[in-house]
Parts: sequence; structure tokens; C-alpha cells
Amino acid sequence: MNKNIIVVLGGAVLAAVLVAMLVQITLGGKKGTVSNGVEVLVAAKELRKGTELGGGDLEWKKWPKDSLFKGAIIRKSGKKADKVLKGRLDRSFSKGEAVVRSAILSGKGNVVVARLEPGERAVSIKVNAAAMVAGFISPGSYVDVILTYKKRVDIDDDAQAVSEIIARNLDKYAAETILENVRILAIDQKAELNDDDKIKVGKTVTLAVPIRDAEKLALASEMGDITLAMRGVGDDAVNEVTPTVTDARMSSIDDEIYVEYELMKEKNDMGSTAIKIYHGSEVAVSGVRGGGGRNVYEEEEMMEE
Repeated sequence: MNKNIIVVLGGAVLAAVLVAMLVQITLGGKKGTVSNGVEVLVAAKELRKGTELGGGDLEWKKWPKDSLFKGAIIRKSGKKADKVLKGRLDRSFSKGEAVVRSAILSGKGNVVVARLEPGERAVSIKVNAAAMVAGFISPGSYVDVILTYKKRVDIDDDAQAVSEIIARNLDKYAAETILENVRILAIDQKAELNDDDKIKVGKTVTLAVPIRDAEKLALASEMGDITLAMRGVGDDAVNEVTPTVTDARMSSIDDEIYVEYELMKEKNDMGSTAIKIYHGSEVAVSGVRGGGGRNVYEEEEMMEE
């Protein structure tokens, strides 16, 4: 073989070995840099815009010091990833992408938006001191919504019994709970209270409700007066279904009078009172059944002298 060819081949082999060694040294150096770097907060999975950060959404990832960027959240004191950042994301993140604080919804204009769950709507209603429990209701409280309204029942039936039923159950006003366990988002334009904030009665309250309940609130505001009944911490029990509270049912005096009247009739035998009037050989019998002058009947009998 030509001596020149052998020299060229030997040089090529030597060059290949040198390149391989250089690549190994370079890669090994980078690996060492990562292992000796820092841990940065990243997305543990695909996170969509609007996601409320929770357990398993974030994790720590090794990051080269020379690749750090402004806003990167670096691990300190062995803190868990789930405890570092809370809130709702203002943009989406890919798995492994570094998460920054600026991506969390915040600020006065966004607090309410950030706290709305999917499918919820923020609805504001006018209130007064009595309606909001003298100012003790605050953002984060849970309430029941009570509607008080005027009600008139029109009937075509002229039967006295029907009229009495209506009169004994409803005079003019009614009240009922239309929504339960509703979350308060804000009082006036304040969505958060500081420890040194004083109790203040607001003029508007913003509630978080599903879209259909938002429609109920809009209608209720036109129908009558709204009162908020504050719930205790952790109380999410559903109220029992009971008859609607009305002004006629608020007082039991009508029922007491009716019971006394029935007892008086029974005691005095008012239901069988009868008067006989004699006209010669004729006898007219007049009686009252049920009291109150109703069901008057007359019976005539011919009698022999």
C-alpha cells in the first residue's frame, strides 16, 4: 500500500478520536454544570390558562446557573413546589416550562375574575345595612339569598271556601330563600380585607353564582327586596323544603280564633240548632248547620189536630 495513503488514514483515525474525546468532555462538562446548578419551579404537566394551581401542578427542576432568567423562581430552604405559588394562571404552560409569578392573575382589576370558577358568573346587587348583616359579611363569606315580595292571587272561582283558603294563607307579602350557600366575591369594589380593615357597610355585594342563578338574582332585584343570611364556617347543609313564609302565616291568631270557634260550636251544639214554629196544623222547622248562618233549611210537616 502506498505510504502516503497509510499516513492519511492514520491521521483521519487520530482526528476522529480527538473529536470524540472533545465531544465527551464538552457533554460531561454541561452535565456537571446542571448537577451543580439550582432548582427552578416548572409546570409538572400541561397547564391551561385559567387553571387554579393545586397539588401536582408544579415541581422543581434542575437548571444551569448560566441559563437563569429574570423572574425564575428558585428553590430555597427545601420548600415544596405546591406551597410556593397559588392563584389562577393568566396564560398556558407546557410541561417542564418555567413558571413565573407574573403569570398569576392579580391586582385590583383581576381579583374577582381570578376567583371565578368555570361556569360561574359575578353578579352585583344593591344592599343596605340590614341586608348584609350590619357589615359582618365580607369577601369569602357564604350566604343564603332571601327574597321578600308582594303577591296577589287572582281567582275566577267565587266559592267562599276558596277565598277563605287564600285569605288564611296570604294577605299581601311573601318571603322565600331563592339561593343557598352562595360565595361573596367582593363588597363594593373591595375583594380582599386586610387585618386592620374596620367593619364597613357596603352599598353593593358581588356574588359568584352559576349562570341560571345569575338570572334569578337579576329577576329578584326587580321583584322585591333581597336579604343575605350569613352561614357559619363550614356549613354547607341544604335547607329543608318548607311552605313559603307569608304575612298571613306569620301570625297564628287566625288559626286560634278558628279553633276556638269550632270548639264553641261543638260545646253549644250550634251545628244542630233548630227552631220549630207552629201555625195551627202546620209546623215549620228552621235549622242552622255548621254555624255562621249557612246551610239554612226549612222543613214543613202537616200535622193532624
